Amino acid sequence: MELPAQLYDLGGVKPGTKQDWLLTFATEEEARGEIPLHVVKGLEPGPTLLILAAVHGNEYEGVQTVMELIHALQPGDIRGTALLVPFANKLAYEGVSRETPLDGRNLAREFPGDPNGAYTQRLAWHLDHTLIAHADFLLDYHSGGANFSIPLLIGYYHHDEDEAGRRSRAAAEAFGIETIWAHPEVGPGRTVSSATDRGIPWIYTEAFGGLRIRAEEQERYRLGAFRLMDHLGMLLQPERWIVGDCPRVRNRLLGDGNFDLSFCSNTAGFFIPAVQLLDDVQTGDRIGTIYGAFGEELQSIHTTAAGVVVGLAARPKINAGDSICAITRRFEAAKPQTGR
Repeated sequence: MELPAQLYDLGGVKPGTKQDWLLTFATEEEARGEIPLHVVKGLEPGPTLLILAAVHGNEYEGVQTVMELIHALQPGDIRGTALLVPFANKLAYEGVSRETPLDGRNLAREFPGDPNGAYTQRLAWHLDHTLIAHADFLLDYHSGGANFSIPLLIGYYHHDEDEAGRRSRAAAEAFGIETIWAHPEVGPGRTVSSATDRGIPWIYTEAFGGLRIRAEEQERYRLGAFRLMDHLGMLLQPERWIVGDCPRVRNRLLGDGNFDLSFCSNTAGFFIPAVQLLDDVQTGDRIGTIYGAFGEELQSIHTTAAGVVVGLAARPKINAGDSICAITRRFEAAKPQTGR
């Protein structure tokens, strides 16, 4: 069914139903705004879980996971409501792009959006007001995309004096991924910063990326979604979906999650890393080297602080200004902040 996004009413969905909606919105550009939404509403009351994929259009692990959830979940399986969005940024997905091809904007930096702005700003506004505002919990699937490799991890809002922070942390622990990244603060413009402003708990995922789906990582995404739903009290028969014990958290990281502040190259060339994801590094350690056509060293990149490697350039061919490496802290090595 097709409907203008501003007219969509989640409260009008009947219990015990599944629905497909194409939410539309007007733009100043040539393309019409579209948000595909699949709704599963159980017979019993319960929380509303919003699951987003492809906020960045070239990150596919979440897309496959949402597709699998669409096929798997039936109204008789759950309490509450699952809102499933396979392509949060449909134009970016169709263009195999991190940014929206139409206006060059990064959807994950535009929330809460602007109903009268450029295409991506309007998209952010409708996602925020139509979906995020009505969720009890947000799960946002991401991965490294085309240019950056990231370890499999869960990011969450870390604020033990705040109900949303406590619920976010508990959900991160329950998801079943060994590396979790605590964010006392998050940068503006994200889905999760918008959720934080609304007092809605959230987690997001990261995985290796590279425009490919690693089967093991995607399986962890799928199982994690069921573990999260069970944690929220949504699954009527969790044993149908969840096999085995929840893996123990082994890596606890702390930072703001801002990959925009990564180490960048100052020249083009061929990058050979000297570190791997989740390696511990000390101040001055070599991250890697950029070489020229004859093997000459063009740039040796070194850390400016101690920490743990949480992101690396995914492609050896580097351009000037490309992100090379992101470093954050071990949770044990830093005093947790209280959040904002």
